[in-house]
Amino acid sequence: MDKVHVIFGSTTGMTEAVASKIAAEFGVSPININAADASAFDAELLVLGSSTWGIGDLQDDWAAQLDAVKANFAGKKVAVFGLGDSQGFADSFCVAADTIANAAKGAGATLVGEVLKLDETNEADQTDGKIAAWIAPLKAL
Repeated sequence: MDKVHVIFGSTTGMTEAVASKIAAEFGVSPININAADASAFDAELLVLGSSTWGIGDLQDDWAAQLDAVKANFAGKKVAVFGLGDSQGFADSFCVAADTIANAAKGAGATLVGEVLKLDETNEADQTDGKIAAWIAPLKAL
């Protein structure tokens, strides 16, 4: 079993770019949820990421895969990050990340850390600092 797998869904590439930054911190390559097979979930820590679309909707790849993969979360440590628009969609900012976190918890995962919520549209200058602060305790697991 590997220590960490970073699994993401991305439509415009922003979530993929953030997943790549997070994965690099752990010395691993990110995995697109569309390419995730059972081995993608064979890790001590799963780091899951999605953007939010519309008014709180999951990113399309996660929407298509979440029900099929959530059984893989049982007994795992899971950390979740999300991207959204905190200004244009303040009421639904990063709701997709919360949806994934709740699905993981409901499937028997242990959530670690807070859900990391990023706004690459309006606050991209804060992303690296937020990632560093969020990852530090995860690396100590």
